[in-house]
Amino acid sequence: MVRVPRGEPRSVPDPAGELYDREMARIRAQREAEDRGFRSPLDMAQDALHDFQNGPKIQRPNTLESFIPVVGPAWEAAADLQDGNYGGAAFNAAMAVGDALPVGAIVKGTRAATKGIGLVTGKSMSAGATAKRIRAAGLAGKGDEIHHTVALDGLSRSAQSWKNSPALLKTLPQETHRRLHGAWNGKPQFNPIMRAWHGTTDWQKSVPGAIGSYSADAWENVTRPFSPPPPRRK
Repeated sequence: MVRVPRGEPRSVPDPAGELYDREMARIRAQREAEDRGFRSPLDMAQDALHDFQNGPKIQRPNTLESFIPVVGPAWEAAADLQDGNYGGAAFNAAMAVGDALPVGAIVKGTRAATKGIGLVTGKSMSAGATAKRIRAAGLAGKGDEIHHTVALDGLSRSAQSWKNSPALLKTLPQETHRRLHGAWNGKPQFNPIMRAWHGTTDWQKSVPGAIGSYSADAWENVTRPFSPPPPRRK
């Protein structure tokens, strides 16, 4: 009989065992940290969420209350979060933000309108004349250029056109304005996203978002009576 020499012990990879060891090390470290009175921000956030969801029940707003800008959707978001409906909470939080966003544009527009009152009434609507009135009203700083958010497309700057309305014009730094239309001073033209951002006024940015948020909010309020309520957490 052939005798096989005894070999040395060999290590065998054990992925499951390694994962177990790491998890146990994490649990031990967490327990040691808790014994020392230290808790991670994530642990504190999880405990706060647990206490919130198991605390006093938030009464949902009625249909009329839910239409109150900012307050209505924020109230709904808090109730959804307490019920564990995280999708609904995210949706209503976005609606609250959408309600708040147009405020800044309205304030800016009102300020501009107050300073620029009379820019249009009984005045020439050519590009050159409107630009002069904007500068005279202090709405364009030194070195700023005036951008048409609706392209003139070859229209003469002396022609009368609705495209020259102050509501459709935007003052921009020279570099920003030039890079909307092409490369300038060794820098490339803005990409489409940046052109859309810099090339539109505040109200042009906010109005589509506001319409979308109000439409989505109205649709949710209309369809909610036909949707089953989310399960209550025990």
